Amino acid sequence: QNPFANDPFNPYAAPETSGFAIENSANGPPLATLGQRFGGAFIDGLLMLPLIAVVVYVSFNSVVIAPGGTEPEVPLLVTLMTVPISIAWFLILHGYLLATKGQTIGKMAVGTQIVDAQTGELVPLLPLFLKRNVSMQAIAMIPYVGNVIALIDVLMIFRTSRKCLHDDIAGTK
Repeated sequence: QNPFANDPFNPYAAPETSGFAIENSANGPPLATLGQRFGGAFIDGLLMLPLIAVVVYVSFNSVVIAPGGTEPEVPLLVTLMTVPISIAWFLILHGYLLATKGQTIGKMAVGTQIVDAQTGELVPLLPLFLKRNVSMQAIAMIPYVGNVIALIDVLMIFRTSRKCLHDDIAGTK
């Protein structure tokens, strides 16, 4: 009925599928959808809020104004203390699940899992945590450039492989 149905240049035609889901399923379980990845990250972010609230509270109550200075500064000790505390909090929340199931609480809630990109097997906790989390946190601390790289990390999810930069660094999917 539609005279434009077979027109290859019809801008209103429904997009054709890339066949990625079929191709991907042959190499193991299907990749997580964008919605699943966002949902898992959102839940994990909510679970980090208590720590963030404490860090913000301590930071604001530790602000000092240097003599002759006009800008308030947070003491270096407070800044340095947040790193091991945030690592400990993350591992308390997610360490066991990551080690045994390749999941965080958020990933468990949405039904996704972190596996080795080549073998599909679980990745041991220490390499997984160091490559995916610690490496990206260290990069994010680089002034100016770190924020841009963190944004690039997140935006890389829109690639066909749906892998972020931290997945490429850790060799995971």
